[in-house]
Amino acid sequence: MKKYKVLWFDDEHANFQSIKDEALLENVQLIGYSNAIEGIDELKNNYKHYDAIILDGLFFKTADHQGSNIDDSAFGEVAKFLSELKAQNKILPWFIYSGQPSFVKDKNSFVELFKDSSFADGKVFDKSKDEDLTELLNEIKKNADVNPERIIKVQNAEIFSIFEEGILSEDVEDQLLSIFKMPRYESRAELKGILTNIRSIQESIFLKLEGIRVLPVALSFRKKNAHLSGNKSATSNWQATSLEYQTSEIETLQEWIYLTCGTYIHHLDKAQYTGELISNYAVQSMFSGLLELLLWFKKTYKENI
Repeated sequence: MKKYKVLWFDDEHANFQSIKDEALLENVQLIGYSNAIEGIDELKNNYKHYDAIILDGLFFKTADHQGSNIDDSAFGEVAKFLSELKAQNKILPWFIYSGQPSFVKDKNSFVELFKDSSFADGKVFDKSKDEDLTELLNEIKKNADVNPERIIKVQNAEIFSIFEEGILSEDVEDQLLSIFKMPRYESRAELKGILTNIRSIQESIFLKLEGIRVLPVALSFRKKNAHLSGNKSATSNWQATSLEYQTSEIETLQEWIYLTCGTYIHHLDKAQYTGELISNYAVQSMFSGLLELLLWFKKTYKENI
């Protein structure tokens, strides 16, 4: 099962290994940051990698701060940033988990201003109570499990392991998620978007194979496809003359996706185009074919690095 990945703002997170261990037993990985600036930078770059955020009441504002140099302004900085993400429809569940009496028992101006009642009804979880940690972990999982992107990744774990392992980039992952979220079109613009993403992902596969010298660079598509199939030709009686990296079925998938996407993208670019569009059945079929290509690519890449 895919781990729940949680960014934890707490100046003393390194001293709470027992909490991290207990969370890990519940399949929740807590990744700690002691200060607001570094944690916010991580969120700016990688917010899609996280399922939730935990904030202590008091923690450092910058990496230079230490000792007793803490106040609730760091909490305010992070809470404000999370509110800005939410305004961009980038919603991360976030929770307050503190041992500070001013956050747990007393009213705090920053808590009252920023706490999000969408998550655990805005409850402040008490670090001194074991039952609060249990409830917090349950709330994290409950809220993460309704995230559409997490659902897609969990249901297609073998495909998305390609991105978790860093084989293909986050940009390619975004393209793939875009198709998962909208695998059918209702307009020419939507059709073009889907086909462009499918074709772009196929090209990313080729570029990655060039990077590990499975493919020579600067070949035409037909030569790439022939090379991956062992450079068979009539002169060799259709026997492979070089290493075969793909079966005839994958070769056919490569050609079908490349030519079909290219043909329709080219036609749809023409404002006067009034011809018949490819059907959603074919679009979904090509998408399934692309997923098969990704599985083939993952195996081929790992066997040849």
